[in-house]
Amino acid sequence: YQRRVRGTHKDQTVFFLNAFWPELQSEADNIFKNFQQVLDLDRQMWNALPEGKRSETYAPVTDLDEFYAHKLLEMNGMTMTVIEFRNEFKKIDLNFDKRMGMIEFLLYKYKQSVKVLLERPQGTNELLIKAQKALDEAQAEIARIEKEKGDLEKASEGEGVKARTAKAALAALLSADQTELNKKLMTAEATVRKARKEPGDSPQGQLWWIEREITEAKKYKPKSVK
Repeated sequence: YQRRVRGTHKDQTVFFLNAFWPELQSEADNIFKNFQQVLDLDRQMWNALPEGKRSETYAPVTDLDEFYAHKLLEMNGMTMTVIEFRNEFKKIDLNFDKRMGMIEFLLYKYKQSVKVLLERPQGTNELLIKAQKALDEAQAEIARIEKEKGDLEKASEGEGVKARTAKAALAALLSADQTELNKKLMTAEATVRKARKEPGDSPQGQLWWIEREITEAKKYKPKSVK
């Protein structure tokens, strides 16, 4: 359990979905929404740290502190006073570290047990590993585009030749066809389709998750903040 709760937010969520797919597949969209909420709160938590106490660049951690855990509960209709929260948090914080991982939140929200979570088979499918790799490459391409966009936005501030050149490059980036990204997403989609046809005990939660992340990635188009 300790190893699982120390995984990334995504790894914890997919592990939970695989285990409880028979009971909770209809909740998959809500669980994905919870995952996105946690990512947002994770960044807020980093932003709230004094500059001397946080890393130079943002990197997500694996859990939320009590303040942001309380916020997550409130975002999901579980409003409670500070005293009520502290009492409930004793039930949520299964490893007693005063923090809340995605697994702990989902076990609490859906009233499931650690024992069943760890007993349930996760399933295996080699094609899903390949699909995830293709998706990772697509998401890395999105991150590359976003970094280039940020650098160009910064360089385009002000006047002068360099700023005008950066503005032109930014406009080209924002209007460009994302051929490389689309190619990577098509590879991931094709591999997932093959994985669905594979005989055996495939991890249904992971299958759903990769398909959902592909759907989200296909919506991506770089936009200027200005």
